[in-house]
Amino acid sequence: MAIGVRLLQLFKPQTLQEQRAQQVYIVEARAVTTRIRRALDAWSALREVEPDTERLANAAAVKRWELMRVVKAAEELTPPRALSSAQRDLRNAAVGAARACQLLANGYRSHKSEAVCDGQALVVDVMGDLNALGAQLQLR
Repeated sequence: MAIGVRLLQLFKPQTLQEQRAQQVYIVEARAVTTRIRRALDAWSALREVEPDTERLANAAAVKRWELMRVVKAAEELTPPRALSSAQRDLRNAAVGAARACQLLANGYRSHKSEAVCDGQALVVDVMGDLNALGAQLQLR
């Protein structure tokens, strides 16, 4: 029964107001994904050239702080009902990116390679999640 209802919602014509709400949300969500990507790309670029682990730890901590602001921005978005799953994915990506930077900062500061590896793996996962989210938003 739930599948039938969902299919009807997918094929139901949307009002102009619903279409406009989706367009506004998609623009705002893309801006948030861009902020996440930029923070993670900047981190990756620094990691490739910076040999000092203390500087890497500090940079990762700063990125975490930036990303926590992105989490707040993501949480303030109000998605149309049709995009509620995209909103959940967006928030999860922002939280995951912040968590990755926290792991990296702690790992570099305490010289724990396991935390650094986990943080870097989470960065890769978040980038994949952002790609999937981008494709989901593109289909709208």
